[in-house]
Amino acid sequence: MIGTISRCSSVVNFAMSSKTELLNQQRAWALAYGLESDGRGYLADVASNLQQPMSYQTKAAFERGSGSELLDTPSRPAKMKALHSSSALVVNFFDFWVGKDASPLRHALNLDEQIVKIDFEAQYSTGLTGNPPNLDVTLELTDGFVIGIESKYSEWLSQKSQSKAPFKSKYFPPGSALWSANGLVRSQALAEQMRQGDDRFRYLDVPQLLKHALGLSNQLGCQFSLYYVYLDWPGKESVVHADEISQFRQLVGEELRFVALTYQQLLSALGKERDVDPNYLSYLQSRYIDRAN
Repeated sequence: MIGTISRCSSVVNFAMSSKTELLNQQRAWALAYGLESDGRGYLADVASNLQQPMSYQTKAAFERGSGSELLDTPSRPAKMKALHSSSALVVNFFDFWVGKDASPLRHALNLDEQIVKIDFEAQYSTGLTGNPPNLDVTLELTDGFVIGIESKYSEWLSQKSQSKAPFKSKYFPPGSALWSANGLVRSQALAEQMRQGDDRFRYLDVPQLLKHALGLSNQLGCQFSLYYVYLDWPGKESVVHADEISQFRQLVGEELRFVALTYQQLLSALGKERDVDPNYLSYLQSRYIDRAN
């Protein structure tokens, strides 16, 4: 006789992580559109991962970038082939406006000036040796002011490693305070705290944001604003992530002219604008916002 399971026996929690849910949503989307992905979630080609063919300018930017987004390597396919690709999200959302009247995007971002140039994988020198980090998108306005956008898709759903140093030693040369020298005193203080082991930020990649801020300020002075645009996803991680964004804004938001937005908020704002291609809006909604049943 087969024994019955005791009601007092422990129950294993098979709850799916938020990141796994997001990746499954992408696989379901691909399946609904007749796209096949491999076991790691990569499509056969980059084109299948995009809402429209990439503009010449944007493709050239990724080809000269250092992120290996378009090239296969011996260990993996090109990064932009992945359903979970953050760069594909950026291209699908922002490349649509390259060469077009970007007034709807300007209004959705609540910008005072017109957008005259959209660039990808931009690098702003920090004045240090080595390549500066790639900034996902930059929007140049008519008055020369630059909106630097760091975009996140699924990356923020994983906690940052606490064993890895947040900065290389070159960011703290003896006798010099790089952020302070560029007018970012509060950012200097936060960078120093992170270097000394402050681990209050688990999901928000604060060192990356501070590196971008250093490069932007080194090249542009105060003529920039740092934007953090991310795809939100329900779960316990979202609550902590939002709290960390609020902390970061309180600490350094004023001097970085920091703005945090979700892709959900941006898409909603774009949907209220006139003459925005409904196919573009529908693709973004079904691809990234709608959750699989």
